[in-house]
Amino acid sequence: MKGILSTRTGRRMAALLYVLLSLPALGAEPGLPLRVAIGETKAPYVMAEEQRGVEYELVTSALQLAGYQPQVSFAPNKRAQEWLAAGRVDAAIANDGGYLSEPYIAYQNMAITLCRRQIRLDSVLDLGRYRVAAFQNAQRFLGPDYAAMAAGNPDYVEQSPQITVNRLLYTGRTDVAVADINVFLQFNDELGPGIDAQPAPCPYALFPPTPYRLAFRDAVARDRFNKALRLLHQQGFYEALAKRYHLPAPQGRPSFKPPAR
Repeated sequence: MKGILSTRTGRRMAALLYVLLSLPALGAEPGLPLRVAIGETKAPYVMAEEQRGVEYELVTSALQLAGYQPQVSFAPNKRAQEWLAAGRVDAAIANDGGYLSEPYIAYQNMAITLCRRQIRLDSVLDLGRYRVAAFQNAQRFLGPDYAAMAAGNPDYVEQSPQITVNRLLYTGRTDVAVADINVFLQFNDELGPGIDAQPAPCPYALFPPTPYRLAFRDAVARDRFNKALRLLHQQGFYEALAKRYHLPAPQGRPSFKPPAR
């Protein structure tokens, strides 16, 4: 986390913590275990080793508010969904299958090139002319045009962990990186020796914000999670997290969006 929380923000977070502790559980037995799989480390959303991050705190806070004791596992999206299908977890990050929650976060995925390459991208179809490296399961999240481009592009790959996407771009082994812009910029500080991350990136907003949901094995748990999300939204939890993790707020809005009321 960059810098120190302001006194005002700290007071707000303390007030939100009080709200979370004082609100009654939403109909579930207190502390009922619930196994949930979310994505691997990709700051600022998930920092598995530190048990924190925007996405981690949203999911665990909502489940706790719903009366559950979240038992969190971290895995690439595809593996998390396989665990759900096999019954190894009760909920997993997904946009299809199971009982889907309301969107709890939206990533701003972009097509990112190095400005010095002077690559121009006007549409998703333009990606078909280039070597593209994307986050795992991008084909399932970025729409039918993107999926068709990926299927027809022999130079398309999906990578996990996501820092590999940055490394491929900066070492010239791919032309376009597809990633959430906040995650991409965070990883630039962690590329390691021998990789020059000084060349300026040129991001292209070819995709609308990508909503992420949890898929549950049980509809009751899904409904309690949804209700808890609405309460967190009403109490300003999303805005507090945006400030805490210093996310940019273009046009006065955080870079992730709360669920619909």
